[in-house]
Amino acid sequence: MKKYFVGMVGVALIVAGGASGQGATAKAEAPGYKPTVEDWVGVNEAVDNYTLGLELHDAARFDKAFWPEANVIAQPEPGKSFAIPYKLAFAPPPMPPGGAPMPPGAPPPGAMPPPGAPMHNAIGNDIPPWHLPLSHHFEFQSANRATHYGYFVSVYPDMKTKTSTVGLPGHYDDVLEKRDGEWRILQRTTAIGAK
Repeated sequence: MKKYFVGMVGVALIVAGGASGQGATAKAEAPGYKPTVEDWVGVNEAVDNYTLGLELHDAARFDKAFWPEANVIAQPEPGKSFAIPYKLAFAPPPMPPGGAPMPPGAPPPGAMPPPGAPMHNAIGNDIPPWHLPLSHHFEFQSANRATHYGYFVSVYPDMKTKTSTVGLPGHYDDVLEKRDGEWRILQRTTAIGAK
């Protein structure tokens, strides 16, 4: 019993020492700005407006995620990237080279298709994806500037065959800005696959 007690005391001292060492490191690395509860709610709401805007095909909610001049930097594979105005990120993906022309009456590039219109997704069929954000990490640089890093994966459930296809994973790297008490995304980098 005495050995057990001495061992437990030793473990407790090691854990306490490690925890105090970690706290000192965390304090040294912490930014000078202390975000408010409203700041935390605001940055989460901006990111949620993006995800829910996509999922619900709600252009108004999607717009509330971004400032009007915001850009999305797309990185479809390592070493390749291009910037587009955020509104184009809401449009159906472009047809591949040599793909079928857009049918008559199709929306122009960047426009939201009408409900029920056929769309093509990243895996080449018309199954709408489920966009699954996996984690969020926010850092506040100041009272009106923050960054967000989060992972995602898309799942394409085929209800006819009762199978699902998992798309390539990726991550978001965002810069958020607060204006007149509201947080929105100023720049979003969307990277597919590994860095």
